[in-house]
Amino acid sequence: MGKRNLFLKAGVCAGILLFVLSLGSYTRAAPKTVKISSVLSLTGKMSAMGMQIKPSYEIYVDKVNAEGGLYVKKYGKRIPIELRILDDESDGLKTQAQLEVANSWGAVANLGGLGCASFEMGTPICMKNKMTWIGPGCGGWMPHQLGNRWLFSIFMKTPFFSPMVFDMILEQPGPRPRKVAIFEINELDAREAAMYWLQAAKVKGFDVVFHKRYPAGTKDFSALITGAKMAGAEILLAYPLPPMGPAIIKQMKELDFSPKLIYWVRAPEGARFGPSLGKLADYVTLPCAWSPKLKFPGNDYLNAQYEKKMGRPSDLIVGSAYTAAQVLGAAIERAGTLDRTAVRDAVRSTDMMTVCGPIRFTDQGWAKDRVLVVLQWMGGQQNIVYTNEYGKKYQDKIPLSPLKWQPKWSER
Repeated sequence: MGKRNLFLKAGVCAGILLFVLSLGSYTRAAPKTVKISSVLSLTGKMSAMGMQIKPSYEIYVDKVNAEGGLYVKKYGKRIPIELRILDDESDGLKTQAQLEVANSWGAVANLGGLGCASFEMGTPICMKNKMTWIGPGCGGWMPHQLGNRWLFSIFMKTPFFSPMVFDMILEQPGPRPRKVAIFEINELDAREAAMYWLQAAKVKGFDVVFHKRYPAGTKDFSALITGAKMAGAEILLAYPLPPMGPAIIKQMKELDFSPKLIYWVRAPEGARFGPSLGKLADYVTLPCAWSPKLKFPGNDYLNAQYEKKMGRPSDLIVGSAYTAAQVLGAAIERAGTLDRTAVRDAVRSTDMMTVCGPIRFTDQGWAKDRVLVVLQWMGGQQNIVYTNEYGKKYQDKIPLSPLKWQPKWSER
């Protein structure tokens, strides 16, 4: 009997020892950090946007880490985020190279930058490496038609935001401008936007009186400006790179071309656009997925932290970048693991409120039913002058100012 009890006690002790050892190995299996990469354009032609995005990601990571990190159910604990930012120098081939670096480092997922060139070149690498890519910008529709199930974009696509300019005009009191000029830069998302502008103009009763393409390296826009002016254009639609925006405006003033509405994607978002132009930036409008004036939850914190970090009010891409990080962080916690496929699937099932408003994705990875606004530069401020049909559901969150037509240069 004594021997039997001895064996029982020994068995119980062995079981406890094995249990304790298993707990120890379980704890040791937990990684020290959740590795997240961010391939951004910190130098080169898109650097103005990349330098806005970088602090947004850092603010999100600092907030999460101050709370102990992301809770990962598999390990039963919070794990801090380790963010590694890599510069692609605004070069698509270097985007690919840096994504390979991120993959070798062991990143769970990648937070992208702005611009469809990086999307076009970078997402095949993420697809090959089975690593989720979430980007704050790129209106390009085509990258989502290629069966890449690892690509997600916070921004709405060209077929949906391009017609918004005509909807905005038609909601204004008459008389309304009708004659349209399009300056089309030879880039993917710009080509798409021009195509949908042409389609929407025809359907909604506008006349396209001038439409010319130009290469990305253009510095002299006098031929385009003179052509649009001679055609009597009242509305100027364009998709210029950030460095080109101020140059076009200055040349328009020199050539006395003052359409009633300047509606540009991309360039007016740049942090240098308003300060470099001063009063010349007045009246320029742009579609945007976020404004620091939006009242969605978390924006007060984001604006305060960004101004504390950068010494200036939030730039326009800040909210979309922060939203990309919010979506990824929430997806990792829902997945409960750092397995890349599980994280990808959790991102796809996203249905959450962010600083940009509600975010949900289609099976192709683009954000659907997005709240979009149109901003107008005026006196150094970017006033919200219009919101799309989804934004109208949240009118208490979107402070609107009246749209103002641009007067002649001589009357300003």
